[in-house]
Amino acid sequence: MKSLLIDTSTSNVIVSVLDNLNVLNEYNEYINSDIASKIMKIIDECLTNSNLKIQDIDRIYVVNGPGSFTGIRIGVTIGKVIGWSLNKKIIPISSLELMSTTDTNKQYIIPMIDARRGNVFGAIYDTNLNCLKNDLLINIDELLNDKDSNYELVSYDKLRDDVVKPKINVSKLIEKHMNDNGINPHNLNPNYLKLTEAEENRLKSD
Repeated sequence: MKSLLIDTSTSNVIVSVLDNLNVLNEYNEYINSDIASKIMKIIDECLTNSNLKIQDIDRIYVVNGPGSFTGIRIGVTIGKVIGWSLNKKIIPISSLELMSTTDTNKQYIIPMIDARRGNVFGAIYDTNLNCLKNDLLINIDELLNDKDSNYELVSYDKLRDDVVKPKINVSKLIEKHMNDNGINPHNLNPNYLKLTEAEENRLKSD
């Protein structure tokens, strides 16, 4: 079973190609600009390095948010195009769940993405990727209130001194979702969790 995972929801872009749970090739790098012009080349290089063609892919996993509005749109659009062209269903993945594959000796993981103005996109998972608090937009102090040393705080953003950078384990994620049915590519939608700035401004003016 050949799988392709695409995550452009943050500036840390991840593309992974797997054979069952074995990672054949993976790109996991910070891209500070113009992800749209680079992502197809990254996918192509990952496939080439895996000695595969896009037609060999059986399962497509796409991170559809939360995170960067532009990044999410790019990933969702690419996923739809690939899924439609291959006539394959898409398995949507949370960016926060993917971040929670980080190995830790703590009991719980709190993945966070900076949403500005003291807010984060956050969730709580245990080390088996069971979701204890669903993805939401929340004030960081409220999310972390009364949390003790049993919680590992994970983020690409410099939110606090005790936050660690994610160390993604795609195999762990795929193992959990490998039997998911998936959805029609046309039904893959972004999970922004908040309005865009333009939408917020429009509501204020109404």
